[in-house]
Amino acid sequence: MKINSASNIAGKVSFSAATVNILATSDNHGNVHSLPKFIRTVEVNKDEIFKDSKNNSTLNIMALGGDWFINPSKKGFITKPQMTNGDIQLGFLRKTIETMRKLTGEKGNYHTIFTMGNHDLDGGDKFMYHVIEDSPMKTLITNVDIKKSPGIRNLMEKDNCKCRTAVVHEVPDDKNPNLKHKVLFLGVTIPTMGFYNPGLLKKMQFKDNGNQKDANLTAENIQGTIESVKNEVEKFKKENPKGAVVLLSHMGNPLSRAVKDAVPDIDIILNGHDHKNLTTLEGKTSINSLGQDNKMVKSLNIHFDDDGSIKTTDLNSFYTDLTLMDNIENHPMQLFINENFSEDMKPIVTLDDLTGEETQLDYGTEIRYSNSYLANYLTSAIKRSVRRIEPEVFSVGLQSSIIRGGIKKNSNNLDLMKIFDGVSEDLSNLRIGDVDAEELVGLISENILSNLKSPTRNTIIHWSDIQVNRTLISEIASGKSDKEYKDAIKVRNNETKKFEPIDMNKSYKIVLAEKYLIKDDIEWPKKIRNKFISLNQTYDTMFREYLKNTIDYDMHITPKTKEQRIL
Repeated sequence: MKINSASNIAGKVSFSAATVNILATSDNHGNVHSLPKFIRTVEVNKDEIFKDSKNNSTLNIMALGGDWFINPSKKGFITKPQMTNGDIQLGFLRKTIETMRKLTGEKGNYHTIFTMGNHDLDGGDKFMYHVIEDSPMKTLITNVDIKKSPGIRNLMEKDNCKCRTAVVHEVPDDKNPNLKHKVLFLGVTIPTMGFYNPGLLKKMQFKDNGNQKDANLTAENIQGTIESVKNEVEKFKKENPKGAVVLLSHMGNPLSRAVKDAVPDIDIILNGHDHKNLTTLEGKTSINSLGQDNKMVKSLNIHFDDDGSIKTTDLNSFYTDLTLMDNIENHPMQLFINENFSEDMKPIVTLDDLTGEETQLDYGTEIRYSNSYLANYLTSAIKRSVRRIEPEVFSVGLQSSIIRGGIKKNSNNLDLMKIFDGVSEDLSNLRIGDVDAEELVGLISENILSNLKSPTRNTIIHWSDIQVNRTLISEIASGKSDKEYKDAIKVRNNETKKFEPIDMNKSYKIVLAEKYLIKDDIEWPKKIRNKFISLNQTYDTMFREYLKNTIDYDMHITPKTKEQRIL
């Protein structure tokens, strides 16, 4: 279903001399199982998305705003055990591009452009070089530091030149054969790979690279990125003063606005990374955030007038959950999934104890700042698996940003593969160590204070066997309570199984992910990291061990799962 149809960003619709159609999506996060609905949505609305697609004076673009891939090095498929996430996701990218090409008539007036997201680099730059070379698309790298990125330089020097700092597409005027309407496309990525994927980029570096969360970044932190965009736009506008400028930005809305403020000649920003569905018009610039997980697509139809100027830009939003899906089980993409992932499509989880509305363990944005039955279940499950290796483990800590999928009745392996896709396998090694009570209180309270500043971006850590009063920590921090942070933390008594005040004279054996412990932008991990040793396991491997060897894929929800661990 279409929402906000034909919302004109500039002027009123008129007869156009040329049209540029842009199908925009972002933050797909490797959700290949939802691609049949995504493609059906485009097919149902193709006449509005790709208006007059077969005309010589029409250019059709699919713009991918980053994070098509996620955790590319992870394995775990049943049907194809030797293949990685990256192998599978790249294959589906090629198939999606080919489908879009056919929808537009295969007349040579279709192109795919892509900019990298932070999760696209979960497998390091080596994987992304493979994607660039093996994909029928142009990868835009406006804020990559070319001088410090020998791998990118090598790719740019090849004849096919599949990655560029910018690309200009042109479409002929429908009346004047000497007039070409031009559009500049740019692509920028959230630059702080020192935070998102520390140590994984060997031969690639972004301008403004640092070790900060995106919620803490301001325009001052991305001046190199802004300058890169500004230089490309000024150069283009000098030669094409009436040309259009489109920026793919995988930086989130606040930083995209900062670029817009510094470079007002940008006409359209296609914004990813923050998973929002927003459209704003600021000056001449339309900023369009593109949601996540194949739940929606946006289309923009840029109409040029006879004098070569942009006359109108029509915006439409289409939602996969609202599109008619009759016979979707026989869609070619669904049949392709069924054929190639037959074992992975079989239901392998039952939830026998659920009743009424409780038909799943939900995954949603709220998991990042509040109590979650899903997080409770996962931390407890992993703790049970870890205790087979280290029986004295008291608690497992799990950053909520690592969780990217839920569990429901009849979940299959494709569903379960998504659960721990929020961290690269290269950085998801679990570490175990003993901390004293003061250190545990410090870890927990520091994390909560950070979460209170930006609940959906500075994600909360969920703990097995620990109850955290987030509300009380907020009151203490704001001066509304004279209690101490330790008063906001309770631990489970192994004998009574009830939560009790933390014993400040005890030590606790806990498990945390390596990616958290190596962080230098927060204080407590630096203080305790030397106490931890590797388990040579990940959240995913420990969860799969639990499903297979502890419960034999027969999942039950108990009162313990449904307790309140975050207040």
